[in-house]
Amino acid sequence: MTRIQQRWAVPHTGRIRLVLTAGILLAATMAGTSAAMTDFARLNIIGDSLIESPEFDIGVVRDNGTVEQADTAAGFDWAVAGAAALVPGKSVATTIPVFNNTSNLKADTTFKIVLRNGDGTVAAGIPNILPFLRFTATDEGGKAIFSNVPWDQARGALGVLEPRWGAVLNQGDRYTRAADGAEKKLNLTITYLDAPGVENYNGGQAAIAVHFDATSVAP
Repeated sequence: MTRIQQRWAVPHTGRIRLVLTAGILLAATMAGTSAAMTDFARLNIIGDSLIESPEFDIGVVRDNGTVEQADTAAGFDWAVAGAAALVPGKSVATTIPVFNNTSNLKADTTFKIVLRNGDGTVAAGIPNILPFLRFTATDEGGKAIFSNVPWDQARGALGVLEPRWGAVLNQGDRYTRAADGAEKKLNLTITYLDAPGVENYNGGQAAIAVHFDATSVAP
């Protein structure tokens, strides 16, 4: 009788440390006048819209229903369920609500995956599983923004967020919905490839962030 040797499959787990950061790009317009010779004219422009210009701002809604600005370089740690026990061949997913926190300006919003610590490494001596991660994003309606791409191709447009047309919210406030279209949801899926060489990354981790940018648009 020939005895068949049994081989037990050992899962190689990896962790993803996901952080959210938000960047703001304010679109401004400027008007100028021309004068002839030494003559000049100056008009002091006044009006309600110029006296109290709105602060342009976007934010995200935490899983506890409160407002998170995530507007520092450190960002905000966003927990992804199952990420601590991710194994090759499996995926984890998260939904990130993003909202326009500006009273009367639209927000043209984009996002991208960026690396933390320069190259996505968590710490010295911990294997970086970044080469085996692929990213898929859809909007709240299920429309694909990108599918199964590496981190440097994981970027796209979330779309234009309508003005809030209501009271703006502060860091830590309970989130309340305002005008229709002022909020959108990003569905992000992260897949750990079961590819040749992954066995050398047992216990590996990756440090990544989702960075949102918004540009103001006149309503």
